[in-house]
Amino acid sequence: MEEYTTYEVTFIATKEKWIFQYRKSDGILHCFINLKGSSFINLLRKQTFPENVQMIEDWAKFKKIVTIELKIDDFSFESFWDKYDLKRKKEQAQKAFEKLDLTSKIKCFSALKHYNEDLKKTGQAKAHLVTWLNQKRYNDEY
Repeated sequence: MEEYTTYEVTFIATKEKWIFQYRKSDGILHCFINLKGSSFINLLRKQTFPENVQMIEDWAKFKKIVTIELKIDDFSFESFWDKYDLKRKKEQAQKAFEKLDLTSKIKCFSALKHYNEDLKKTGQAKAHLVTWLNQKRYNDEY
């Protein structure tokens, strides 16, 4: 089974978020996911699209423009279940999670921190994971 290295890139000015996934075997881009934003066409036109690990790591020198974070490679249900930290209705939550495509699973991992911060601000109770997934609350802006 192929292994991947995943980076999340956030553009500071626009708050655009992109995920880049590279094969560990050769460092070549495997997958690009546009979580929030639309201006990646400029990267293609300027021939600066990070097609390999070296190019994405070179972006790190532009700290005033982007933040680059090495993300976990495990986008499994068990990993998310542990991070969600409300242990209710596991079987139902797992069924809902397994129906998601990779992009949605990555969005779940990305949104969770902001969701937890929002709960602290608002004092609202945390939704059961199955509810959170079925209502696609990972698409909410927190």
